[in-house]
Amino acid sequence: MVLLAGVLSALASLLAVGALALNDFRSARANDLSHATMLARILEDQATRTFETAELVLEALAIAPALNSVTADPRRMEEALTQALTGLSFLRSLAVLDPGGRIVASTQKGDAETFLDMSRLGGKAIFGRGILGSLTPGRSLQALRLHGVAPPAPAGVAFVPMLYGYKNEAGHELTLVALVNPDSLSNFQHLTLETDSFDSVVTSYGGQVLATSGAAAGFMGTWVHQRLPVFTQYLPGKEHAAYMGAGVLGENQIVGFRVSATKPLLVIVEESSRSAVQRWLREARALLGIGIALVLLVLGLTYVVWRSVRTREFARRAVDAAHARIARNERELSVLMRSVQELIFRTDADGVITYVNAHWTAFTGDAATRARGQNLRDIVVPLSRADVARVLNPTSPEGVRTCQVVLNLGESKEMMLQLAVVPLLSEGRVTGFAGSAVDVTERWIAQQQLQAQLAFQDLLLETNPLPISVTDDQGRFVLVNKAWEHYQGWQRAKVLGRELVSCLPADEAKVHQASNVQLLRWGGRALLEIKVRHGDGSRRDTRIAKAAIEDEHGRVTGVLSILMDVSEFREAERATREARDAAEEASRAKSEFVANMSHELRTPLQSILGFAELGMLRGRTQPKLAEMFEDIHLAGKRMLTLVNDLLEVSKLESTVGTFHLERIDLRGVVRPVIRELEPLLERSHLMMDVDLSDTPLVAKADPLRFQQVIRNVVANAIKFSPPGSTITLQGFMDPQGQAHLVVQDEGPGIPESELETIFEAFVQSSKTKDGSGGTGLGLAICRKIVEAMGGQIYARNVPASGAAFHIILPARGQTETLPASLELE
Repeated sequence: MVLLAGVLSALASLLAVGALALNDFRSARANDLSHATMLARILEDQATRTFETAELVLEALAIAPALNSVTADPRRMEEALTQALTGLSFLRSLAVLDPGGRIVASTQKGDAETFLDMSRLGGKAIFGRGILGSLTPGRSLQALRLHGVAPPAPAGVAFVPMLYGYKNEAGHELTLVALVNPDSLSNFQHLTLETDSFDSVVTSYGGQVLATSGAAAGFMGTWVHQRLPVFTQYLPGKEHAAYMGAGVLGENQIVGFRVSATKPLLVIVEESSRSAVQRWLREARALLGIGIALVLLVLGLTYVVWRSVRTREFARRAVDAAHARIARNERELSVLMRSVQELIFRTDADGVITYVNAHWTAFTGDAATRARGQNLRDIVVPLSRADVARVLNPTSPEGVRTCQVVLNLGESKEMMLQLAVVPLLSEGRVTGFAGSAVDVTERWIAQQQLQAQLAFQDLLLETNPLPISVTDDQGRFVLVNKAWEHYQGWQRAKVLGRELVSCLPADEAKVHQASNVQLLRWGGRALLEIKVRHGDGSRRDTRIAKAAIEDEHGRVTGVLSILMDVSEFREAERATREARDAAEEASRAKSEFVANMSHELRTPLQSILGFAELGMLRGRTQPKLAEMFEDIHLAGKRMLTLVNDLLEVSKLESTVGTFHLERIDLRGVVRPVIRELEPLLERSHLMMDVDLSDTPLVAKADPLRFQQVIRNVVANAIKFSPPGSTITLQGFMDPQGQAHLVVQDEGPGIPESELETIFEAFVQSSKTKDGSGGTGLGLAICRKIVEAMGGQIYARNVPASGAAFHIILPARGQTETLPASLELE
């Protein structure tokens, strides 16, 4: 009671002092949060004005005559930029870029005519608006140069680019770039927070650190948006707030933040909670000292009173404790016997059970009382009775006796028990036995299953048709199967225990050893292919799969090797390669023959056409003669068309053709071809419906070659469309960002079995063969041109009537010219 009263008094005093301290601490914490919010507002205002000033400078330069005039030269631009830079200490430099990323003029000497990586600068500028880029290490725009090595810059030197797009009087698109010095922001933060224990960080709205007050200098340029509640919880719902939690400098911080109203900037002001607590402790030292002294005084008085009472009660408690200890020991012994996890039993000298603990019920499911009076030999299977008789032998001199017995539980159920028995002696005579039993049934069953598994593995290994061997970490054979004996020509008894270098040829052993050393050191698997001497003396191409064998501790103890004969496969490869070489040689000879014959035919054809035209002119007065020369001229033109197609084929099959690929809007390429074919449409009494997307169909292609594809496909549609029908040409961008054009007619269509073969050389659809002299080369040439540009062309039948030809080109990167090697199959 004395202790309780004293402790309660001390606790009351402690609670009173704690309540006062807690209230004071909460007030101090609220002041810290309010102060952090105020500092964030001051620093955000300064950072916003800095970038707004930079944007105003760029906006003024965009309308300056020196930069906007048609006759403005780089020297005048640099003078205007240098004059604008004067007095702006927060800017490192100013520059003007053309759309290709070339520096036209710059205040930094040596920057002119340098090409920049625009993706690293922050993307494309927006006309009439300043766009902020990411923090970039370096002193000038040379750090973003596209080619060559950027000049080295001191550690910590960086800039934040601001881009401003404008058009000069000639309508040319230009970009003004201002490099904002983040050190100017850091200096203002340092001066503002110099007398406070707060630190500050200026980040982009996306979370990149742009400037710090000094303590967070190591975070410059890093991204903190994934771990700060400012980005994950507050933005964009709140533009300013204060909280306790994770900050840039640690997990337990006092944080205040504010988002710029006009720029994608965020200012974070934070102070370590530990620093705030230490400051509060210094200020609340007197209050805490008085409270601790009061608590100590109450505890001291309580101890004095309690000491006197305790001395008087000690003797009585000692007596009571002795009595309680005796009773407790008896209870614990009783509980121990009931709660032990092993079966505890006792028998008389003849083996009749006189006592079992409660675990008997868990073992057998019967009550412990039913076990009493049974002989231990009668409740085990006959095979275990001899072991029971041995451990219950009264004349045996052994002390602790052990054995394993199988307990018969009835209904074909058995349990394996590990018995430990000791004799009970009275005046040198055995009066009974005491023992314990542990259930080892699961271990017994696991051993039987393991033996069956090992027998199955041995059978699987022996019947495996692949040669298999295992070597230990010393390179000695420890296991081989029958297939290995047959393949290598060695008997198992002669190789087990021997090193592989003594059983295999020197070249094979060297390869095995090198691979085994790597596997024993690093583990894993390896795949080899070498010539192996077969048991019949021949040399076979053999693929060897090796794998490291690990023990239960993860240590590599050996290597498993599996051999697979690939001699027939390698022979087939050689035969295939020779056949391919022969086919390629035949194809090359065919292409040379076609090209030579085409050139040889053009010379007489030109003479035939010339004389036919001359005959037509001179035979105007004789209609029959003029008609004969006209027939000769038409036949010659058809022959010349065939020769030209053959020349086109030979050109495409050669490896000297070059495709000039560039990013183009396909709408401007397709429309001239349609206008060119309008006379043919009128002559055939056809309508052309052109439906091209309103947005640019941008793709990377060779304009002239692509016009050739469109011309051939549309001409085919005109040729096989019935009079009065409509040909549709659609163009759009598919969901994958590819340019997709579809030419659809209302003709006879194409048999399903010929939708692919019509794109082969000298092949025409069976529905469109009309004897008009077509060579079957047009669609083959179209497919090779489209595939050379990275696209695809295919045909599909329209359910109603007609066919649709689909042309797909991908939109890719920057302009380039690539050599294209094409072959018609």
